[in-house]
Amino acid sequence: MERIELLKKLVLTAGISGYETQVANIMKSELTGIDNCSKDNLGSIAFELEGEKKKPRVLVVGHMDEIGFIVQDILPSGLIKIQPIGGWNPNTLMSSPMAIINSKNERIHAVIAAIPVHYLKGSDSKAIEVSDLFLDAGACSDNELKEMFGINIGDPIVPVCSYNYNEKTRIMTAKAFDDRVGIAVAIETAKHFQKNPHPNTLICAGSVQEEVGTRGAQTLARLTKPDLAIIIEGAPADDFPGKSGNSQTIMGKGAHVRVYDPTIIVKKELKDFVFDIANKYSIPIQPAVRTGGGTDARVIHLSDIGIPSIVFGVPVRYAHSHNGMMSMDDFDSLLSLTLRVIENLTPNIAKKINS
Repeated sequence: MERIELLKKLVLTAGISGYETQVANIMKSELTGIDNCSKDNLGSIAFELEGEKKKPRVLVVGHMDEIGFIVQDILPSGLIKIQPIGGWNPNTLMSSPMAIINSKNERIHAVIAAIPVHYLKGSDSKAIEVSDLFLDAGACSDNELKEMFGINIGDPIVPVCSYNYNEKTRIMTAKAFDDRVGIAVAIETAKHFQKNPHPNTLICAGSVQEEVGTRGAQTLARLTKPDLAIIIEGAPADDFPGKSGNSQTIMGKGAHVRVYDPTIIVKKELKDFVFDIANKYSIPIQPAVRTGGGTDARVIHLSDIGIPSIVFGVPVRYAHSHNGMMSMDDFDSLLSLTLRVIENLTPNIAKKINS
């Protein structure tokens, strides 16, 4: 239950890109026993554990930020125009409750306004775009919004969503699995290797601003100087109705292991090593070749003279919305794969991968 409670705490915490401090504070509170903690100037955070050898330096990283919005403009009527942070499908948003976080860290309840059906005309219908939407906090003017609620341009906005965990199915529903799953794995990995040996130096980290261009991963790679990297993600599940072709990331079928997307081709030696580990320990995995998207691996694997990198993940249904769904069975497989890979990453193995 500790892992479930950790995930619950992480997903219910607000932390859009550029505002990840509360998530970083959770990492610090969970990993108080690790003295070697460092941060870059953007806010990414890293916890280093010395093992039996100084090399290889193995980075396990999730990104702390989630998608959300910021206040783009305040209209004289008191309504709020919003700017998306990260990629949203606007069809998921109408009538959704949101929380605006003001400068005092107060959460102001608001709703994405929906035009009542009585006022809609079929001839005027068109595809919804985020630029068409506005937020209503119940204010009657811009002055009331600013003075009564303390809301200003640039304030972050996060979805207000429910959390549910079904003990029978081990299915969890909430926001922000992308990528609080990665942060949970980084925390659990660090806790495990505080008590268990590993033949390398381990760095468990949380990056910032992944959803707006993998910005924090660039500075984090320079800070930590890894020899290999494992990027942990809440990977969009593709087992939805009407999809053409085979699904490669199915909820409940094991850890997502990405060997290709348009931003990275995983080095063959690293891919083969990971597949061998999964086979050796009977860990269910789902190899995936993605035709779109990208992760922090995009910039980490290009850092310095090149850092062999691979992406592990949990399949998340309805990713990049405020109501995602994931299986704790997949989470357990993901964590097991991460731990087994690290405990087998000896200097000789790393040398072969980097040869």
